[in-house]
Amino acid sequence: MTNWFYDKQIQVIGQGEGYLDDSGIWHNGTETVVKTIPCDIQPYTKELAYKDYGFTVDCTKRVFCDVDSILQNGMTVQYNGESYKIVKLINWDDYYDIMLDNK
Repeated sequence: MTNWFYDKQIQVIGQGEGYLDDSGIWHNGTETVVKTIPCDIQPYTKELAYKDYGFTVDCTKRVFCDVDSILQNGMTVQYNGESYKIVKLINWDDYYDIMLDNK
């Protein structure tokens, strides 16, 4: 169930399927949006992550969203045309608290 304050969106980025060309050279697939997730996103810092949770992770954004198994540590998401890496994902009972860093 999406909360009413999820007025922003992040796009989950996945790697498209690669292919082997006629010369036997492998070509990686291109990055593509695999899912759009409604969320709340806020500025965040390494210092705040340490103060709030005791984590020492470089981060520039904090995302709150519903639990979704597609989201994993280390994956790429986009917000407002910029790419970010999920550096910490905290799974609360009914929502995620995610820390992002510029990719």
